[in-house]
Amino acid sequence: MLAYISQLKTIGSTTLDSLVSQLKTAAIDWSEPYPEYASDGLKVATLLNPTGQQNNFDYRDCENPAATPLLKELTKFQDFFQASGLQIMGSRLLRLDPGTFLHEHRDFVYLEDRLRLRLHLPLITNDQAFITTPGKNIHFKRGYLWKLDPKATVHSACNFGSEVRIHLMLDCYDNQALRNLVDGEDLDEDCQFALPLLDKTSKNSLLAQAQQELDAGRLKVAEEILLRSFCQFNLGTTTSYDLLFELFQANQAYSSRIEYWQERLKEVYMDRKNESEMVTAG
Repeated sequence: MLAYISQLKTIGSTTLDSLVSQLKTAAIDWSEPYPEYASDGLKVATLLNPTGQQNNFDYRDCENPAATPLLKELTKFQDFFQASGLQIMGSRLLRLDPGTFLHEHRDFVYLEDRLRLRLHLPLITNDQAFITTPGKNIHFKRGYLWKLDPKATVHSACNFGSEVRIHLMLDCYDNQALRNLVDGEDLDEDCQFALPLLDKTSKNSLLAQAQQELDAGRLKVAEEILLRSFCQFNLGTTTSYDLLFELFQANQAYSSRIEYWQERLKEVYMDRKNESEMVTAG
């Protein structure tokens, strides 16, 4: 687990409180640019990106990212970036409203093949907000700078608490400052939560709930019942996409949805590309 997720260093309450205080007074125009990859409630505000335009969500390699108007307003965040010594490729504020979850995925898949890591600084969080890896939920506790290797591990994020979760995200190229942080990494036991195994009874219950929603014409709700399972269960050798295939194979009118989720499966699980192409054959 340490290779994929870890705590890099403590961040003092004075620093965190100053960032959050400025965040709360800023006029943030939250956007939802990735509706196809998450439930409603995943909201993003860019701080550093290739053009400096506030609503540019293009994600690509960038040696010299430009500050957005929001970052220019958030002077405490500018100071934090400069003091870090990190070579930052891009930075965002990621907000998960209560009940929000992301589909299982990988990041950096289409970027240049070079070493980079994603760092998270929890600003506002609750104990029911997690980063999920197969079979385990990790709560990114406030007071730490966290590492995630989002290409090496399939993962998700979810907020099943009653309050919003806001993280500062920094995607960083390899440099000495980053290596120094990784050299001191750790992962507390009290932030790791094993998920229950998806047994036959639980699986059949999820499929029955999804089928009921499908019969009522609520396709998005039906799909999200199964997609959410990655954050709720240890799926073993299966995936939430396999559960969708099972649902739709019993409903031939939705063959186009099988094709859609096949493409997602190939994007996330590269070693299953050939297998996913055989799904519709039975």
